[in-house]
Amino acid sequence: MKYKFKQLTMLVMCSLLFILVACSDDVDDYTPTESNEDDRGTVELGELTIGLMPAIDAFPIVIAHYFGYFEDEGLTVNLEPFSSSANRDAALQAGELDAATVDLVAVGLFVEADFPIRATGVTSGHFILVSEAGFYSIEDLHGESIVISYNTAIDFVLDQMIQLAGFELDHIERVIVPPIPERMELLRGGQVSAALLPEPWATIAIADGFYEITNTVEIGLFPFVTAFTDEVLENQPAEVQAFYRAYDRAVDFINATPLEEYFHIMVDVIGFPDEVIDHLILPEFIHNHLPDDDVLSTTIEWMLSRGLISEDMTIDDLINTVAFD
Repeated sequence: MKYKFKQLTMLVMCSLLFILVACSDDVDDYTPTESNEDDRGTVELGELTIGLMPAIDAFPIVIAHYFGYFEDEGLTVNLEPFSSSANRDAALQAGELDAATVDLVAVGLFVEADFPIRATGVTSGHFILVSEAGFYSIEDLHGESIVISYNTAIDFVLDQMIQLAGFELDHIERVIVPPIPERMELLRGGQVSAALLPEPWATIAIADGFYEITNTVEIGLFPFVTAFTDEVLENQPAEVQAFYRAYDRAVDFINATPLEEYFHIMVDVIGFPDEVIDHLILPEFIHNHLPDDDVLSTTIEWMLSRGLISEDMTIDDLINTVAFD
């Protein structure tokens, strides 16, 4: 009888040891950035659907989805790629998306239209001012034509670039063409001297022989954000926080990994053009944080100057801090 009891005791102890080792291995395999591991699994999380454009600000979200970082947080995330911002915005307004990669001007326009969406963090998206040979600074572009889209983030960024260079806004002539492919054709055809472009279009232009004058990272302007609807922010704060823990983990992966090791994922998931891989230079991706107050204030002032928003809009109307609560 004693022998059987000893056998049973040894069996229980071995089982407990096996469970502890297995649990320890699971924790070692999971190393999120600034994640509260004690909270994982204590809340049953729902789903989020995120709208993405084929741009570099989508990279961390795609990586987090592809490598299961969202799943590690207990979160289900569905990705909806869009080839045009108009279609993305329509999907947001139709309630088909919980969040999207956008910019502060777009957020301001949504808020002005009484559509409840707020910026919850800055992304690593950026614009690049490219020009024909012979134009190597904003000063060189005096009296020249630059193709842009009107009353958009690109228009806003161009104004900031001109003013930071110490010139009046009429320093250059603006040619208004909304579709990016048409802007590229004007640039390639020599009908304009320069263009302010997002990625990957800027890289394509540079690969074609155009010159980079400056970019939003260089001037310290970060107007690109992820934004969630108010409904999600109010009803699913845990999901938003889990989303950004996975997002920051993906940022660490991107910054530590050569582009060629994961670039095919961007091509497959969001339709990023594969021909830019030999020329694309990524910025240092940044962990999620809220836009600086000066960028928010400048955005509001610019939109007011264009008559795009009402005078009572404030910084708090554009952002939400739930990701950091």
